[in-house]
Amino acid sequence: MGKSNLTQYIAYLDEFGHVGQYVSRKHPMYKTSPVFGLGGMLIPAQEVREFAIYFYKLKCQLLAWDLKHKNPQHLPAYHWEKKGSALFTVDNVSKYRELRRSSFRLLSHIRKIGGHIFYTGEHKSTEPSEHNSTETFKRALLQSIRKIDRFCTLNNASFIVLLDEQKAGNEWRERNVEACTLAMFEDPSEKCRTLIEPPLQGESYLFQTLQCADWLCGLIGRLTTFTVAPDEFEDWQLFDMYFAARIADVALPGSGLEQKAPKWRPPQVLHSVATI
Repeated sequence: MGKSNLTQYIAYLDEFGHVGQYVSRKHPMYKTSPVFGLGGMLIPAQEVREFAIYFYKLKCQLLAWDLKHKNPQHLPAYHWEKKGSALFTVDNVSKYRELRRSSFRLLSHIRKIGGHIFYTGEHKSTEPSEHNSTETFKRALLQSIRKIDRFCTLNNASFIVLLDEQKAGNEWRERNVEACTLAMFEDPSEKCRTLIEPPLQGESYLFQTLQCADWLCGLIGRLTTFTVAPDEFEDWQLFDMYFAARIADVALPGSGLEQKAPKWRPPQVLHSVATI
């Protein structure tokens, strides 16, 4: 890979969906999400600082009321977070026009600065007793690294990955990051030569960029869930209506869920771009 005019990207990734078992939306235990993956955005390194400022200002303007009334610890705005799963609810998206407009502007700004939305993952299709959360996470992480590496290889670029550091399972995630190190240096079939370092982890309250990745995953999780289970999640159609085409327009080539075997289902009878 040539080094002249080399573009460097930073990929900010978080989890979408849920890594655990899933049977159906009405199941008493396994009902959180039929999908799991990693998503976020890929930003040119020279644009990161100004992008973080842009997102911080957008967050403060959009969520001014929440900052004042739903901030019991009186955290400064740069530490305070509102998770994407709490922001992008059916009620919020349908009720608040400014949320939709701000989200559209955010997606357009990412494209304007040469960035991309990215996501990859899977439609969980195994019987719950056979589901392996560790392997599911590892697959998503390796898919992410390899897909971004292919893009960078074709575009004379390199990249690093910053993952949102989850409160639970740090040792589990460290083992998966080690798997990426092996892919980077030892995989004979597909060495990730454009990955500068193995994935790093950061606390989202310290990074506006990771907070943005979390917002994007809130959307991506709902969009992919509606895609794989539209009958179960019929009320989530508005996410597809407002955001699917806009996210596709700025998505990194290769983004999307991996194709898997038909979903396992328990014995039962099965039932069967918008403006602002």
